Amino acid sequence: MKEALSDLTTLFDEAKQKREFEFVQTLINYTGMGAKELSTNLHEWFDAIEFYKGLYFQFSNKEKTRIGTLLYSTFFENSDFYNIIGSLCKIKLGYKGSSYLFWKTKKYERLLGIGEKQDFLLELLDDAGKSNIISFFEENHYKEIRNSFFHSAYSLSDEEYFLHDSEPIRIGGVGQSSFNVAEFLYPKIENIILFFDTFKKLYLESFTSYQTDKEVDALFPDPCKATILGSKDGLKGFRIKNSVQFYGEWHDSGVWYDEKYDMWAGHNIRINFANVETIEIQESLTRYEGKEDINRSDWEFQNLVDKIIERRDANEIYRATHLLVKFGDVRLKKMIAETNGFKQRNFPKIILPFYRQAVEVGSKIMDMTQVKKNIETLEKYMNPQ
Repeated sequence: MKEALSDLTTLFDEAKQKREFEFVQTLINYTGMGAKELSTNLHEWFDAIEFYKGLYFQFSNKEKTRIGTLLYSTFFENSDFYNIIGSLCKIKLGYKGSSYLFWKTKKYERLLGIGEKQDFLLELLDDAGKSNIISFFEENHYKEIRNSFFHSAYSLSDEEYFLHDSEPIRIGGVGQSSFNVAEFLYPKIENIILFFDTFKKLYLESFTSYQTDKEVDALFPDPCKATILGSKDGLKGFRIKNSVQFYGEWHDSGVWYDEKYDMWAGHNIRINFANVETIEIQESLTRYEGKEDINRSDWEFQNLVDKIIERRDANEIYRATHLLVKFGDVRLKKMIAETNGFKQRNFPKIILPFYRQAVEVGSKIMDMTQVKKNIETLEKYMNPQ
């Protein structure tokens, strides 16, 4: 856990050093006009976990397990938590953050599940060099616990948690229908509390660190100077002077806290969601074009391709097709280099989806002759006559 908490701490520091203006926007997490505590659910999440923590340490036996499982499940649900960590990774890598990074999928038609948020986050964490945060999620999150608890598909003794109408939970590589709470569940809850405490402390301390105004370089969307607004209470927003003109007069734009109405408000700005999606897709394509391979999870990449297919932008389709072929070729080279025949025979299963999707997506704008030959060769290799 010490390594995961160290990774989390350095992630905040590195993002701030790389692009402080983007770092501040991530802290504000602005999605629309509203009170700080109500415009997102981050602060309710903070308060709820603190409340559950108090009860968890107060009770014992079944009561401790019930409240601990509620804390466990609630911790992994919050979208703002994933958005902030993902945005900090992107900022560290030189890209823009987003308040909607891991909120919905494809054309915003449905909310993401916990597993999807984590799978999308894995590749970003790997790119940012935060392998210990990846280990934290892999070692502490079990969907079977959250699902059985929230669906009331469990029962308890003082020592054991029993799953009903559920897939077995795999512990040490073995599927089980129950587990000892003191040996298995409580240590994970306590790891989560440590991670939560550190995240909350870093977020709030970052917020309160802005005690005075500070001028920084910004992209909004063009290069400019922005003033980060500080106060004795901490961050109050940002202002870009003389950035818009109405009827011959210049006005400031930005996001800052309106003391009179006690709420965050955008001034002379417009949030264009189509534009936001375009920026995120362009930056994601650039990021993947700079990668030799997908190292941890291809969920984020596949979701990117899904969005591009639906948008039907020719330039985006061309770039996505190149990436599909590129990552298929990387896996084909690994297959050829593999000396273990058993492992080699499994490679087509992970290569063919890239090649087939490349043909499906880009055959109208690119020559797919070689890709089709590769598909035919792999299919024959999988099904020898």
